[in-house]
Amino acid sequence: MNEYSDFKMVRVTNKRQLTIPKKYFEALHIGEQVRCYMQGEKLVIEPAAADEFWDFTSDILKELVAENFTGADLLREFEARKEKAARRLERMVEEAREDIKAGRGRPADDVFPVLPGEEDV
Repeated sequence: MNEYSDFKMVRVTNKRQLTIPKKYFEALHIGEQVRCYMQGEKLVIEPAAADEFWDFTSDILKELVAENFTGADLLREFEARKEKAARRLERMVEEAREDIKAGRGRPADDVFPVLPGEEDV
């Protein structure tokens, strides 16, 4: 019996939506959110808690492993991508603050129930 002996074909809509079969949904205790990421040529969908903090470092590592980075090259590329992601996040936060000052958008407290402190960004 191979790893695909228990599978279901799932239709993907023109809006890129799909329905998780009930037996998988219930067996995995999936709530309101899932994590999606690429693992090689596969799309992985995992249960995620609604209040779980998204730690982008594990996503970076998964990408690097899928790209066959190892040893010192893995560490060097991980640090570079982690820094790049942090800069992007800082830029997004600054743009959101500028939008609020200019009267565009909504305050972050209205959108996100909990925000990291300045020292966490």
